[in-house]
Amino acid sequence: MEFDLLISGGQIVDGTGAPGFPGDVGIRGDRIEAIGDLSAAEAKERIDARGLVVAPGFIDPHNHANNEMAGGILELPSVENQIRQGVTTLVAGNCGGMARAWPLDEHFEAVSRAPIRQNYAMLLGMGTLRAQVVKEWGRPANPDEIRQMQRMVEQGMDAGALGISTGYFPAFVTTDEIIEVTKPVAARGGLYASHIRNEGDGLLGAAEEIIEIGARAGLPVQISHIKTYGQRNWWKVDALLSLMERASSRGVDVMADRYPYTACFTGLTSLLPMWAQAETARRGGMSSLRDPAWYPDARRAIADQLDLIGGPQNVLFAPLKPQPEIEGKRLNELAEERGADVIDVAIDLLQQGGISCIYFLMCEENIRTFYRHPLVMAGSDSHLRVYGEGVSHPRNYGTFPRIVGHYGRDEGLFGVEEAVRKCTSMAAERFRIKDRGVLAKGKYADLVLFDWNRIIDRATFTDQHRYPEGIPWVIVNGQIAVREGEVTEGCYGRVIRRDE
Repeated sequence: MEFDLLISGGQIVDGTGAPGFPGDVGIRGDRIEAIGDLSAAEAKERIDARGLVVAPGFIDPHNHANNEMAGGILELPSVENQIRQGVTTLVAGNCGGMARAWPLDEHFEAVSRAPIRQNYAMLLGMGTLRAQVVKEWGRPANPDEIRQMQRMVEQGMDAGALGISTGYFPAFVTTDEIIEVTKPVAARGGLYASHIRNEGDGLLGAAEEIIEIGARAGLPVQISHIKTYGQRNWWKVDALLSLMERASSRGVDVMADRYPYTACFTGLTSLLPMWAQAETARRGGMSSLRDPAWYPDARRAIADQLDLIGGPQNVLFAPLKPQPEIEGKRLNELAEERGADVIDVAIDLLQQGGISCIYFLMCEENIRTFYRHPLVMAGSDSHLRVYGEGVSHPRNYGTFPRIVGHYGRDEGLFGVEEAVRKCTSMAAERFRIKDRGVLAKGKYADLVLFDWNRIIDRATFTDQHRYPEGIPWVIVNGQIAVREGEVTEGCYGRVIRRDE
């Protein structure tokens, strides 16, 4: 028996949660051909995996690799921040956004021609589809527009999307509209992933809404980057998980993903609560924030959000494109530098537009609680990033090594088998990614080899561009993508369509 690649002497952890065992893995072409004692086999190339865990490649169900504001996969197809974490498959199109990834079949064709380092799958972003149909942003869709969106969803699902996502929807986008638009997804076996309508004061109501959508539309629902936003809402973690458990017991298929950091990364527009975003849109956009009739209420809305966050010192500017005058500064620091009121500085920047921030507003103990729960899997909410360029969230470099090394090994929340399962087969099963996420004969040869005693993230909020440690080998579709800790020249990723 001869293999193209033989991985010998490792501890095999197959992604199912079953106990690991010593053995060899034989790869031929892009598939796993054999697992077991292969010491007598011949191979064109061998990897000595003694002292290493051999696991399925990590799957990131919540990625923003399609986000063209941050570069995107067509501009940055071969950056290394994901592959060095052991991530072999990305699910993009989250939080309702697809950038210019429409029509989806054309986007997939363009990505197929790019030299991508890992596999790439997509959700349909309802926000992007809606913007093409409903030209007046601040109103509900009418029946004709809903039918048009449904046709677009049908086209996207037939092109291979895994499902649909929403995010940042204000009050005028109704629950009924979301249900109607997601019905073609349910008919084709996809799922609905949502950055739910409110993650702070209105968290539990927003969670009830996504559960209602799942029940009425008849499809699985995924709470994206599940969190309790703001210290005054940290206590809601148990109530939130109880809601999910009760829904599951009624037959609603609800799960969630979570990144392992206490700060989020999103637009400066989050300083406006949803009702204020809707009112601002109704008045004509961010320019209306200075209108005398709206300015006092807008100020109060921003002040309340800053109170929820814990103050302007918890807002760190992290623009996706270089803006040296603000990047790396806190909102309070920028206000002091300008000799201006904090809220007025925020309004100036909101009117400037296109600014992203890191918000420090979450609780470490809640992260542990989420990861202990059987309905919660790993997910990064990250982007493709050029090493050393601009301000970055550490999750762009360290999500999966941190879950495995910090929360698994160091914190002892789970052993290596459960850590790997949360990073692999949970997402593959959830998003119907065929023949990946489990290390078994006949599956695609996406693998990560890591040292259980050394794997860890190194990026921090003050030293953001640092690659993780303890991941010497990564295999994508049977080809070596990381060799002895160094990224190889080849790019072996593929576009993944639903059920392919």
